[in-house]
Amino acid sequence: MSMGIGTNTRKPDEGKLKRDDLREIACGVWFTSTGTAMPKMIKYQDDEGMIHSIGQIHVQTREKKYYCGIPIHEYRCSTVAQGQEYLFRLYYYAEENRWKLSWESGS
Repeated sequence: MSMGIGTNTRKPDEGKLKRDDLREIACGVWFTSTGTAMPKMIKYQDDEGMIHSIGQIHVQTREKKYYCGIPIHEYRCSTVAQGQEYLFRLYYYAEENRWKLSWESGS
């Protein structure tokens, strides 16, 4: 027997996205047979205007979250460049079809 008034049927909301360093990026994506988007390559522009590419992305986790009611797919990723591991997050805004990048370390 299930009872309730429906107050807990909504998706949990994370509140405001607490990252100030979000950077607009271009992202090459591969879609699995089930429709899951998997980032394979990104390009971003640094503060000096240089374009950088990352082609070896290892997705560690993938979650669909809601920030202030906006559905966002959050990917925790890593890559290795010049012998050093870099950790970062990719955010996919499905409603806008846009990607953003936030560095965790080593940027």
